[in-house]
Amino acid sequence: MTVLHRPFDHLIFVLLLLFPIVELRWTWPRYLARLAAGVPRARLNFYRGIMVEEWIATAALIGYWAWTGRPLGALLLAPASPARFGIGMVSAVVLCGLLVMQNKAVLKRPDVMPRVRKKLAYGEPLLPHTCAERWRFHAVSITAGVCEETLFRGFLLWYFAVWVGVWPAAVLSAIVFGLGHVYLGVRQIPNTAIIGLVMAALAVLSGSLWPAMLLHAAIDWNSGELGYLVLNAPEPGS
Repeated sequence: MTVLHRPFDHLIFVLLLLFPIVELRWTWPRYLARLAAGVPRARLNFYRGIMVEEWIATAALIGYWAWTGRPLGALLLAPASPARFGIGMVSAVVLCGLLVMQNKAVLKRPDVMPRVRKKLAYGEPLLPHTCAERWRFHAVSITAGVCEETLFRGFLLWYFAVWVGVWPAAVLSAIVFGLGHVYLGVRQIPNTAIIGLVMAALAVLSGSLWPAMLLHAAIDWNSGELGYLVLNAPEPGS
């Protein structure tokens, strides 16, 4: 059964489109200024802000969804077919394993550390630098996995699918997801959109957001771990 739009759904969609603009023009520049000024706990506080914002937004969406009496299955949050769900979870676990193997391979090659550090430069302000930041980044990763999948793959996938069908909706939701990371630089939009498309495909094929949530959290967690270890690695020859 198709769950149709209601007027407030369009407002949620507009807010998801406006969020990257606010992030790019306001939140991110102010955060960078605090880092440059050496404000204590600037990165930790930024992580906390991300978690608070995303959990509030996700809780509000699910509360609104329940209040309107619509099924959680429309957001891919209800139990799916055991076979499809199992295949999706196995696929997610395999991809997570490949990420871990990739990180281990990089960390075994001290000679490539400078290249990796240069490649990660665009996201250096976001990556953990201290042990305390490392552990809080783990919480941010789980938050992103659960909340961003609910918003971008749950709500947006449903929102677009009502008009254009599931697979075009997967592409559109991935584009919006890519735009949501514009604060990291325009070059990161297509890269992030491709990751979003992979997770959208995983959600559609498994009939559930949980495999995509697992993979999303693992990608962010792994990026944080790699970033922390690379940023704290000794310089070659030291």
